Amino acid sequence: MNTANLSAHVFLLFIAVAARLLFHSCGPLAAESPESLVSRAETLFRDKKFSEALTSYEKAVSLDPACTRAYRGLIRCYGELGDAQGAVIQMESLYLENPESAAVCYGLGYALYATRTYDAAKTYFEKAVRINPDMGAAWNNVAAIYHFVDQDYDRARTCYEKAIAVSGRTGDTRVRSIAEKNLANLPTAKELKAANETLSLEEFINRYIALVEENSDRAAGLLVAHQKKNSEEALDWFLEEAMRASAEGRKEDEKTMVALAALLENEYRKSYASMALKNRLDAYAALDDRKKQGVFEGNRLLRQGRQHEQQGSWQAALQCYRDALACFERIADKGKQGMALVYLGDLYRSRKDYSAARRAYSDALTCFVEIRDDEQKALALSSLGITYYMLGEHGDALSFLRRSEALYRRMKDEMSASVVKQNIERIEAVEKK
Repeated sequence: MNTANLSAHVFLLFIAVAARLLFHSCGPLAAESPESLVSRAETLFRDKKFSEALTSYEKAVSLDPACTRAYRGLIRCYGELGDAQGAVIQMESLYLENPESAAVCYGLGYALYATRTYDAAKTYFEKAVRINPDMGAAWNNVAAIYHFVDQDYDRARTCYEKAIAVSGRTGDTRVRSIAEKNLANLPTAKELKAANETLSLEEFINRYIALVEENSDRAAGLLVAHQKKNSEEALDWFLEEAMRASAEGRKEDEKTMVALAALLENEYRKSYASMALKNRLDAYAALDDRKKQGVFEGNRLLRQGRQHEQQGSWQAALQCYRDALACFERIADKGKQGMALVYLGDLYRSRKDYSAARRAYSDALTCFVEIRDDEQKALALSSLGITYYMLGEHGDALSFLRRSEALYRRMKDEMSASVVKQNIERIEAVEKK
């Protein structure tokens, strides 16, 4: 090898070695830490740059699977991007790779909690603290499920106390503050006894109004949390009274009733994680005075029809329901049209006119599908299923009932789903004979 070639060879070798040294010395040193990635992601999140924040959180998780802050941020990003289920899918994938990681269990629990899959979320939070008893965030989250979802206050108290002790030891002031606040808001035995009393709708409304006037927010919230059916019927009563006040020109009284309905709805949503009452309240807020008058008149006719029906005056009830439907059609209120059609369907079915009942329920279902009211859609599907069974069309009956059950389960209404399931099992038993 001549001198020129040797010089060239040495030069190239120098470049290669220098490049390798540069890679090893600068690469890892230049890489961002999980903490810096999370900090950047939080800034991006505050700026509403959710896709970019998500990417940064994912990088943090890939570098440090034990970074619980990154999991919380990642799941919040998915939620803001309208894909809460996407977070569950990603966390399930990470869990398959790291089933014994406390942080991954926590992340999967957090993702499931965000989709209101509370029982499954609780399972993973509890696994997280079994693996790492010093995970205050997991103790706090499982306590919240026992507190607000299961209403198992003794277990909630134990878990909050664990969260406070652990976070105090680890210096997690955020978790400690939340756990202390929630622990202080656990109901006493006396408050529980009052909230669990059997109350008529009138008694419930009177007690609720009295608690609001006394600024007893905690007691009012507890009452709602233990009186689901009364809460739902009370909201309808408040809105009905608001409509009556509007129709009679009593605007201040209308505002008072709407304000009471709004407070009730807020407590209901916190207690049951349901938007059902909010949807009704929003529907009222969207009405102009003409529509309020129409809804008020239509509701009056429905009540009058129900009274006729209870007295056995079938033709009078039928006319009231038809007039109510016409009222709601004039103001183009699809939700109320659907409800009037359900009343008609129920009347026809009670008179064994199953073909007319089927038409009414089918038209009601069309209304509820159009306005995306899943609660009423599930009811219409169930009613159609029963009606098809009475017509001897068992296959169609099972199809409608199964759709109704699936919808109830998706809404976490296990009680209604169980009733529909029983009807399905009865028809299946008949089919097997």
